[in-house]
Amino acid sequence: MAVAAALTRLQAEAKCPICLDDLRDPVTIECGHNFCRFCIQQSWADLQDRFPCPTCRHQCEEGHFRSNTQLGRMIEIARLLHISLRKRKRPDKTNLCEKHDEVLTLFCEEDLELLCALCARPPDHYGHHMRPVEEAASHHRETLQSYMEPLKRRVADVQKLISIQSKIPLELREKVEHQKQKLSSEFELLNQFLEREQQAALSRLAEEEKDIQQKLSENITAFSNYACTLKSLLSRLEEHHVLSEVELLSQIKHFYQKSDSEISPPIFSIHLKREACNFPPQYSALQKIIKEFKVDIVLDPETAHPNLIVSEDKKCVRYTKRKQNVPDIAKRFTANPVVLGLPDFRSGRHFWEVEVGDKSEWAVGVCRASLSTKARRPSAQQGCWKIRQLNDGYEAPGADPAPLRSDLRARGIGIFLDCELGEISFYNMPEKSHICTFTDTFSGPLRPYFFIGPGSKPLRICTGTDSE
Repeated sequence: MAVAAALTRLQAEAKCPICLDDLRDPVTIECGHNFCRFCIQQSWADLQDRFPCPTCRHQCEEGHFRSNTQLGRMIEIARLLHISLRKRKRPDKTNLCEKHDEVLTLFCEEDLELLCALCARPPDHYGHHMRPVEEAASHHRETLQSYMEPLKRRVADVQKLISIQSKIPLELREKVEHQKQKLSSEFELLNQFLEREQQAALSRLAEEEKDIQQKLSENITAFSNYACTLKSLLSRLEEHHVLSEVELLSQIKHFYQKSDSEISPPIFSIHLKREACNFPPQYSALQKIIKEFKVDIVLDPETAHPNLIVSEDKKCVRYTKRKQNVPDIAKRFTANPVVLGLPDFRSGRHFWEVEVGDKSEWAVGVCRASLSTKARRPSAQQGCWKIRQLNDGYEAPGADPAPLRSDLRARGIGIFLDCELGEISFYNMPEKSHICTFTDTFSGPLRPYFFIGPGSKPLRICTGTDSE
């Protein structure tokens, strides 16, 4: 029995890890594992740089392997020994029932147990389907055989999947490198734009300095001339002071007229233009976004809550306490005073601006076109990314940074949607400053979102000339 067990283990070791059958034309790869020549060739068929071992995943530098003819001969010897052993096999203790010490001649199909004639008596296996051992073994060999091909196909499919997955790191590196190049190109263009703007601003400042210096020089000359005039008057005053009474009084009128006519030139003060010395830090970048990605947004009256009135040009919306008599359609919002904008966005980059004025309660942003019209407080998890103005400041749960400053009161909000990067950014337009950004994965079409709280002043979508 020890020989039979050892032979069984030897046969198990002689199986190919890919096809699970006896090794055929065995080859050995770099890490020492053995495979059928055909199996390893199929596994590495589409690979170029790295060749992973199907057993241990060791990355072989090159897809080379060497024939193992000695192993092939050992496998053939083990197969012949197994056939010989089966031919000489005789009933031994393993063929006897442990309970009754009788030969095991039957097989219970319900309990899948070997039985002797005494075991088959009632009540333990009463009514069960019994087969002779030979018949049962033949039946189950056929059943196991039917499992073999599907399992081999599954193994092949898994090996193919592993081969495909092994290529992903290379594909990832290529995509990351492409994205790096794209970002570098975009930042290079932006840096060039900022440099041009900086040079233009410095040039204007230099021209202003030159102009101021010229005016200052002219002012100094004017004061120098005025000082000479005053010295002349002082000399004449000294001369008049020693004249006789008649001569003094006869010339005093002319002296007074002359002295009163001399007016001091104005004092020159320096005032630099505000644009030259207070350049907004994000002005250039934001202007580039506006110039390249600004889109024309209009409101969709069919989505407007009954308490909202949309203007004829579909650019303004205001809240009214009296509900409007509007058709009851599926896409109209009923839970909150909300209206959506058009067009839908599925890809690309888009910018628009909303004039919010000094209203105390509003929200603007982007939502999925499929957002529920009955949602009370839609969040980013539900597909609504917005910044909201309340009496105590902004709120934008999930955005970075969290806009909690109560002193922020933007009268205009810019929205920049970047579908490719999965970002929605908000800007304080009067200050040309960034407020916050949402980062998420977008699926399906997106639409501009507007929430209008009670109040008479409307929200207005800015046109192209409004933000210039």
